[in-house]
Amino acid sequence: MRLTLFYFILIVFMGKLHAQTYQTVLINKLNTENGLPTTPVSLLPATESGTFGIVNNFGGSTTNLTVTDQIFKDIQRRTVTQGANPWNAGHIYPVQTSIAIDDRCLAVIWLRSATPNAKANIYVEHSTTYNKEVIATVNLSSEWKIFMLPFQSTATYNVGQLNFGLHLAWLSQTVEIGGAALLNYKNTVFYSQLPVALNNDSYPGIEPDAPWRAEAAANIDQLRKANLNFTVLNSAGQPIPNAEVKVEMEQHAFKFGTAVVSNKFNGGSAQNNIYQQKLTDLDGLGHGFNEVVFENDLKWPAWEEHWFSSQAAIASDIQWCADRGITVRGHNLVWPGWAYSPADIAANPTNTTLLKTRIRNHLNTILSYPGVGTAVNDWDVINEFTTNNDYANALAGKPGYVTGRELYAEIYKQADSLAPNQKLYTNDYIAIEQGDLPNNGIATWKARINEIIAAGAPIEGIGFQGHFSTSPTGIPRVKEIYDDFWNTYGLEAKITEYDINVLASQTVQASYMRDILTITFAHPSMKGFLMWGFWDGAHWLANAPIYNTDWSVKPSGTAFIDQVFNKWWTNTTLTTAQDGKASVRGFKGKYKVKVTCPNGTTVTQNLNLDTDVQQTITMDCAVGTKEITGISEIRVSPSPAKENLMVTWSLNNTDYQNLVAQLLDNRGRTVREKVVQTTDKNLTFQVQDLPTGTYTLRLVVKNEQWAKQVVVTH
Repeated sequence: MRLTLFYFILIVFMGKLHAQTYQTVLINKLNTENGLPTTPVSLLPATESGTFGIVNNFGGSTTNLTVTDQIFKDIQRRTVTQGANPWNAGHIYPVQTSIAIDDRCLAVIWLRSATPNAKANIYVEHSTTYNKEVIATVNLSSEWKIFMLPFQSTATYNVGQLNFGLHLAWLSQTVEIGGAALLNYKNTVFYSQLPVALNNDSYPGIEPDAPWRAEAAANIDQLRKANLNFTVLNSAGQPIPNAEVKVEMEQHAFKFGTAVVSNKFNGGSAQNNIYQQKLTDLDGLGHGFNEVVFENDLKWPAWEEHWFSSQAAIASDIQWCADRGITVRGHNLVWPGWAYSPADIAANPTNTTLLKTRIRNHLNTILSYPGVGTAVNDWDVINEFTTNNDYANALAGKPGYVTGRELYAEIYKQADSLAPNQKLYTNDYIAIEQGDLPNNGIATWKARINEIIAAGAPIEGIGFQGHFSTSPTGIPRVKEIYDDFWNTYGLEAKITEYDINVLASQTVQASYMRDILTITFAHPSMKGFLMWGFWDGAHWLANAPIYNTDWSVKPSGTAFIDQVFNKWWTNTTLTTAQDGKASVRGFKGKYKVKVTCPNGTTVTQNLNLDTDVQQTITMDCAVGTKEITGISEIRVSPSPAKENLMVTWSLNNTDYQNLVAQLLDNRGRTVREKVVQTTDKNLTFQVQDLPTGTYTLRLVVKNEQWAKQVVVTH
């Protein structure tokens, strides 16, 4: 947040005033700078001393101090050591006043730290369930910074049911805290009016000249492009110069996708026509996602209990996608925590026989289900097994199970036997999301992977989730993690669940979208980038990367569409040289190629550009079009033709033997041909049995010809 001249004057002036005036000064500041009312309800004590009087500090040590150069006076210095989790050391204010559902509130706190790379979680949460109203991970500096987090209450809270606090055990650090306030504006403002201040308008690697960018550009050219070489010949094998070759990309080879909700498309119970249309048309030119993953429908409880769609409907949805060239990821077969299990398993945590039987039967059922198990492209076999240990803990010490994690290899082996052609992934959030954390869980994830591989089970892909916080992982660090897993395992990988915290500015969200896309597209291990929903109206945090609730495009959506369908897209028109050749280096994917001879004859072909391609196109066309001097006033009707195509002309002379009339399809093949006497002045082709499309009518006599495109429709 940039400090205004007013604010500098205010700091100097208020430093001379009593600390108990802080909250009044803050409220007036918010009124002056943000237009907020001056009558919010304070949810904490009105004085600084009163606020620190209720604080609960745990983990580390606390020192009470004062400052003279800020609009607050009382501060606390917290010195903590790195914990296994950020919440192992904290600073909590119990809320002193009740809150109604939908109240608009603003959490304010000032922080600084001289510790390099210091950070904290700022949050407001239920005091016993820990459900968050708002949370942000913020980076601290040696200067005092104000942090402001707005939220619209999702529930009614009585006194003592809500906490405003900090998680501090990210690393061993000293953090100074002051100016805490929690203000309830109720319904006197819109949520959008509440300010956000996170001091996170940057991240490592955001710089336009950051070194990683040049390497990424070179890798993209090497990895994601190939040469497409054309040779256009006539039926005699002779080159056709000056032919127009129009190259139109239709779909990337790399997977750009999203999570979807099954019942919102393909005639589902919550069918949304715009939602369905956007899946295949994001840029207004008919280019959309080429891979999707069902957000919940294939998870074990949802599959069995038909949360959104029946199993048959899900199979139909997968076929709907296949019909449009969209592949599907399977998410997920097993999520080894009681909270993510069918109710009977969660209710019997000590019944390991039930657990193993249910897992075995579930895998058999879903992987053998027609149109589902072997119709998807890859499966997240076990989800988040670094932090979900319920199954392993239940089995640990049982016969055949030392750690209990031996179960994981059994699951992978069974999945491989039932779906041998599907890529079997491990999927977790602890890597790129938490790359800057000292205890980021990467070592644990790799240890689990190593155990499964050592047991002879096939892990074939790495799924990096990507639910980024308000201070997203720097791009160089993301690349380090990609490199680490690639160098260690040599396995393909995807970003499987991308989104970013709503409190990150829209500028940061757009910039990070471009950069995370770029470093992912540039890496040799990467096969895809999938966001966890694309529309706010169907997103778990109501902050999808592409569309607002009203379907307007967000800045990050513009960034995605521009990058994928503009900067990384190949559409061009070439002209063949005298040797009939033309070439282009294009992005790998599916293409439509239309070749037009100088006389107007066209050929259209579809091709896949996976590696360098040498494509020869043979056309039944002459070079150039020469007027038939003895015939004039050539007329073709009707246009378009449905049953018969009639051609009439006038004769200038009769110095010809026979006239050949041909009808050619868009690949240059002759589909109709007649030879007429030169004394004739008309002919008719029957076209009712020809496919609808564009054809070329050609008249040839001696070495002269005339050609015209005609349309057949039914």
